[in-house]
Amino acid sequence: MSRTFRPELAMLAERLFPGASLDPVAGDASTRRFYRILPPGGPSRILMDYGTPFEGETDDVRLARIFEKAGLPVARIEHVRPAEGCLILEDLGSRTLEDALSTLPPGESGERERLYGKAIALAIAIATRGTAVLERSDRASGPALDSDRFRFEMDFFLEHYVGGLMGVRPVPPGLLPPLYHLADLAANHPRSVLCHRDFHSRNLMVRDDGSLTMVDIQDARRGPLGYDLASLVYDAYSDLDEDLESSLIESYRSALPDAPARGVFESRLDVVAAQRLIKALGTFGHQAVVLGRRRYLEGVPRTLARLARLLPRTPETAPVGEHLRRAGLLADSA
Repeated sequence: MSRTFRPELAMLAERLFPGASLDPVAGDASTRRFYRILPPGGPSRILMDYGTPFEGETDDVRLARIFEKAGLPVARIEHVRPAEGCLILEDLGSRTLEDALSTLPPGESGERERLYGKAIALAIAIATRGTAVLERSDRASGPALDSDRFRFEMDFFLEHYVGGLMGVRPVPPGLLPPLYHLADLAANHPRSVLCHRDFHSRNLMVRDDGSLTMVDIQDARRGPLGYDLASLVYDAYSDLDEDLESSLIESYRSALPDAPARGVFESRLDVVAAQRLIKALGTFGHQAVVLGRRRYLEGVPRTLARLARLLPRTPETAPVGEHLRRAGLLADSA
């Protein structure tokens, strides 16, 4: 990882925290860069670098305010520095939920269930308290996970995963219509809520007291109920056995106000999850091929396996699976 950073950032860190050093931190799938500010003898902070000066508020600032008003745990913003093009945030540490899960002893189920239970409670809070605050904010009619967005993500999948990573060109005949139909079905949900949008084990930090805190909130927006749940239980970075998966889905559903019927909720979740998994493959292809971030390829096999199991389950998602298999892009479910 490159240790270079813009000189103005070093100057800012020195002004605010004399004697501090800057160390690079692995970032998310955005173009932002992150550094840990290490003051001598004081608590560390995170510097989020946009790469260029900005005016007004960034989405990170706007959405942090919404999450905080809803009592949802995110990093506290300590300094907003438009001239230097950066934010300085509370440091949440470096232990992700993925890390915590991967270090559990084989056969350990109690701690796994406890950690996932906390994540489910957080997802419910986003959909309930977070939605209530969103509806009172200036982003109530802002960006949404709607048909246009989901169709764009299907195009992105075709360009960057099918064509870019897999080298399948042109688009296999007949694949685009079922993908667009899936996108429309996922968006046409009777209940929309605030969604973190990337609510998975790499974006949930485990604090020293065992509580969970969210990062990478800048893309949060209104979307279909269950979108964050799908991101968690069909996470590309962590394995989940089917019994625990079913238990978590039911825990989420039953905790909702005016909870939908179980069968209806699970069928709709399958549609949302299928769209989400296909979108993830597009992201992985773009990150690996265009940006050279090969670490994102780690998520491809698990995502494909989950799609192979998920797509045949409902009439709404089965046609997509059939077309992907015909094109050699998806194996039969084991």
